Amino acid sequence: MKLRSALRRGVAFSLAATMVLGTAGCGASDNTKTGADSSKAADTTQKADSDKPYDGVTVKWALTDNAATGAETKEMVDLIKEKTGINVEFFITPTSKAGEMDKVLVSLMAGEEMDIVNRTPLQLEEFYKAAVLEPMDEFAKADNYDMETVYGGQTVKFEDQTYVIPAEKDIWLTYYNKKIFDEANVPYPTADGWTWEKYVETAEKLNNPENNVWGSFMSDDVACNYLQANQKGVSPYKADGTANFDDPAYADAMKWFYSLGNELKIQPNCLDLASGTYPYNSFMVNGNIGMYVYGGWVASALSDKEKYPRDWELGILPMPYPEGSEPSSLTITNCYAIPKTSKNKEAAFEAIKTICENKYTLGYGRVPAKILTEDEAKSYIESSLLPKFKDDNLTVEDFMAGWFDNSRLYLNEKIMGTADTTIGQIYTEEGQLYGQGQKSLEDTMKSIQERANEAIKEAE
Repeated sequence: MKLRSALRRGVAFSLAATMVLGTAGCGASDNTKTGADSSKAADTTQKADSDKPYDGVTVKWALTDNAATGAETKEMVDLIKEKTGINVEFFITPTSKAGEMDKVLVSLMAGEEMDIVNRTPLQLEEFYKAAVLEPMDEFAKADNYDMETVYGGQTVKFEDQTYVIPAEKDIWLTYYNKKIFDEANVPYPTADGWTWEKYVETAEKLNNPENNVWGSFMSDDVACNYLQANQKGVSPYKADGTANFDDPAYADAMKWFYSLGNELKIQPNCLDLASGTYPYNSFMVNGNIGMYVYGGWVASALSDKEKYPRDWELGILPMPYPEGSEPSSLTITNCYAIPKTSKNKEAAFEAIKTICENKYTLGYGRVPAKILTEDEAKSYIESSLLPKFKDDNLTVEDFMAGWFDNSRLYLNEKIMGTADTTIGQIYTEEGQLYGQGQKSLEDTMKSIQERANEAIKEAE
């Protein structure tokens, strides 16, 4: 199987691409129609209005109850109805527990009827492997809809067929606490030439163990273990499809990341991160961290001062990149797909188009994966993003540099390809052993390479 998730140069992003993870059980929420009503609605004769060919048709969208009852979802449902005439009801699933199989996927494999699912590309790859997704190319062709142009080549293809359309992107940024910079008498950094070398140099200037101030914070997300190899353009797979983790770039990336805490001591070490002493939201909560590199959802969290009250101003920069490489940022995308069990696939495609093209207009700080012109991006920043950070003195240029830079490369956050989920687990396990000093770098990389090849062989 060949996966292509085309993340090319383009203007796109999401401040909070919160994925909806499903578990066992289903049912209609209180404000939706019953299953019987749904069947009746699905069979409703379509009206003659050529602008709304699916007027009156009902589609089922698989969501958790929390997501289904959220204000943003309710407004999106109303907008779908307004633009297309399509009714939306929900296939409700509880939030899945760690280690559980996605129960929406389980339900689809059991033949449950659904019309819309949304996940990350990596999660939807599992749906594809289970043969529960419907390709969209024929629907787009019938609708004369150029998906590749609208989304700048960011649709996800399996075996050269399009199965997934992106709605919003969660692009990594550098967040910094201006108060800590001021107290350390360190100038605020600029986006131009913001490399990892400059990041480390700046973090060392901010670091103040006596005052319990960390210059840097990066969580133990598995992507951090290989992010420098990723940004240097080194593929995780060789040309013959086998693992490429014996490339020196992967060992260098592993060594570099764990050196930040274990050797340079500019951030909590591997043991502190693994123990939960410094949880993922430490930057937002503690106020003692100079810089934090992570996904765009952090910005959305920081805009909520009721949940994360703070007495300091936020600064943002693009994600750092390795010196000598092209500027790049990691990203994860919230995408939509149509299950094979859908009884209204054409209507589902219409509803998905509406979501992906219009969700950002609802005013919840999301930026579309679809391509915006520079003027459109600036207008959106001024009207929807800056007001959320009115006390931080952020500028249009700050957001443009972080999320709307046409010249920047946007790379998949996670490894994607054959046995990618298993490889991610292998990398997590082996990386922890190395970071905690239980295994040498050489043995760690050898083990990752061998285990990854075994996983690839089993998956073929």
